[in-house]
Amino acid sequence: MRLFYINYADLSVAYGATVCIVELAKALTKQGHEVTVIVPKFRATDNRTTDHRTTDYRTMDNGTTDKRTAENSFPQNHASRFTHHATRITHYDFEVVYIPNWDIRFLRKIWFYLASAVWVTLLALRKRPDILYWGEMTYTITPYLVSKLTGIPYAIIAHGFAPDELRVSKWRMAIVKWCQKVYFGNASVVITVTPKIAERIHEVYGIPKEKLVPIENGVNLERFKPMDKFEARRRLGLPETGYTYIGWVGYFFPWSGVETLLEAAKKILAEFPNARFIIVGHGIWGTHLSDFAQTLGLKVHLMKPLNNAPSNLPSTPLPDPANWQVCFTGEVANELVPVFINSWDIATAPYPGGRNEKSGGSSMKIREYFGCGVPVVTTDVAGIGTRWLIGEGEAEKLGNGETENRVRIGERGVLTVPDDADAFAEGLLFLIRNDSLREQMGKNARKFAETHCSWDEVARQTVKAFEGVNRNA
Repeated sequence: MRLFYINYADLSVAYGATVCIVELAKALTKQGHEVTVIVPKFRATDNRTTDHRTTDYRTMDNGTTDKRTAENSFPQNHASRFTHHATRITHYDFEVVYIPNWDIRFLRKIWFYLASAVWVTLLALRKRPDILYWGEMTYTITPYLVSKLTGIPYAIIAHGFAPDELRVSKWRMAIVKWCQKVYFGNASVVITVTPKIAERIHEVYGIPKEKLVPIENGVNLERFKPMDKFEARRRLGLPETGYTYIGWVGYFFPWSGVETLLEAAKKILAEFPNARFIIVGHGIWGTHLSDFAQTLGLKVHLMKPLNNAPSNLPSTPLPDPANWQVCFTGEVANELVPVFINSWDIATAPYPGGRNEKSGGSSMKIREYFGCGVPVVTTDVAGIGTRWLIGEGEAEKLGNGETENRVRIGERGVLTVPDDADAFAEGLLFLIRNDSLREQMGKNARKFAETHCSWDEVARQTVKAFEGVNRNA
């Protein structure tokens, strides 16, 4: 199958959306499909160091790396705000086409919508892909227009549901809903990363359920795999013993729920003063979270700025844990993320309710924790599907008094009610006190990831959905 995979995403930055794009493209290519990824050309694409991209996109199955340099792929000194030509780059496994784009913050996305209508149409007429696979867009009906111009069916992937997430004026929301009704309604198939998102699209726009195909995200099981915990700690400069390490990794969004973890940390430290909390990541709420931790009276260490500003400060080694209770690392190199996860005794994903209950998303962090064989304490949020991930089995209820029936022990971790620091602390304390159960849960988590969470499986399900499109086209 030949397909175009079109997204508004900056591939030079590693975050959830770009990881999904790259990993799915790699898995599809490995299965024999011809994939062209089409994204906007940001100025950072030219000027930013691309070492991490070489690792992500060109690492071979045997662990070696293609020796082609970034200079062979990326033109370096574009002074103008507008790049006037598309750049095509063939990585070892799939092709990337960069569409010209304005480097002006408020025009980037709108310009991409307009430019992609032209460039994707021209490329599609020449290469005739079997399907155009578009990332969800907001203020445009470009996928529908390109399909009409080329006669090629299209699919949409929805990682969320905009009406549940956007905080905009009524007239802007009306535009969003009209655009989504058009491009969802005319798509041959709509893939959603959770069943809840599919439900919301059906409820709001009346899209037939047979068009909606939930396919959860995956995890790179070669990258996120168990390693010796003591070796991971040595690499990070942490003492091998003497502390219980609890961690979180991700991008700082309001719906990440890190505040619940920080409130729970204060309660846990009162009973286990040698517990240490490592928060890996950065984002729009970065300074809010570090300030919040300090207002709780926690001893905080910042490795680097937590906002989106680039920083050349090192992520390792971490300072002596005797001098901090919560360490915010800031953004870390991609290759270090599995090392951090493997250094922890317990990983966390304290998703709040609200938006996550309505539509939510497919938790990549939990899958990455599972890949590394680390047990998880998370919250029971329907939109994230955490109950299925953790696996209740013959679940044992835990708690007493106010936390009774608000903490449940699963097969791969612990579930608590959302937005409840007391319950979350109780779940963490249960695992802190049970070393052998933590180890078993970690093994269960890795086995579950191997069976259900590989990108190869995501690719197979995606192709199955597309084959249905081709049969019905």
